[in-house]
Amino acid sequence: MPSSAFDEKAAAPLKSRARAKVDLIAWDPESPEHIERMFQQRIACGWKSDLVQKWRGLQREGKMAIQWVILSEEDPDKEIKLAQHLLKYPNESTPIHDTAITLGAKSREPTSRSFIPVGHISLDSESSNPDQADASQGMYCITTFYISRAIQSGGLGSAAMDRIESEAVNEPLNAKILSLDTLANSSLENEAIWPKMGMDVPTFSNQDWYERRGYKPWKFVDGHIKQEVNGKIWPLDAVFMKKTVI
Repeated sequence: MPSSAFDEKAAAPLKSRARAKVDLIAWDPESPEHIERMFQQRIACGWKSDLVQKWRGLQREGKMAIQWVILSEEDPDKEIKLAQHLLKYPNESTPIHDTAITLGAKSREPTSRSFIPVGHISLDSESSNPDQADASQGMYCITTFYISRAIQSGGLGSAAMDRIESEAVNEPLNAKILSLDTLANSSLENEAIWPKMGMDVPTFSNQDWYERRGYKPWKFVDGHIKQEVNGKIWPLDAVFMKKTVI
């Protein structure tokens, strides 16, 4: 597709009342195209690109259940959003395929369908952070949540969270509590650090967004998030949150 087509669609307005809809497809830790695309998206995200190889083992063991976020055919703005994503990340224009044979250590039947992911999200049964995940107690941790920066304001984050929360409370997990950690408001208030990283001070609060979804802070850790910018690591504060889902 010529680049002018992307430019035209990216400039088109979204339908103001259209509700974003997404599908989730399992990440395949054995697939070179899945591994490379995950690495590309973690680079775009700005952190943890160095952990992709480690995640392959955790995905095989079922300790992580990473899934791609893809635009649903039912999303009326699918083509516009996809064009916006590819305009910003043209190296992600090649579709990948549904090839994973397991998710969460349970067998699944891959469809071989081709798709272009616009993000990813994981539901983990274990965590290196104390009191964040314990499958025996019905507590699972949402991690590695990323939506393309080109379309983050299009409601896809809410749609992905709706899907992952719906999956968590049903068989086979029957989750009772979901946990996560994210950028704390204290890092937004540290306005001096953002220009040093070559970034504008964020105007959107992750912490406030999750609180509106019912997640409650229970712990704050200074410098927990390691944001990579041009090879330099910047420590940012994290807030740990939980939500009772039954």
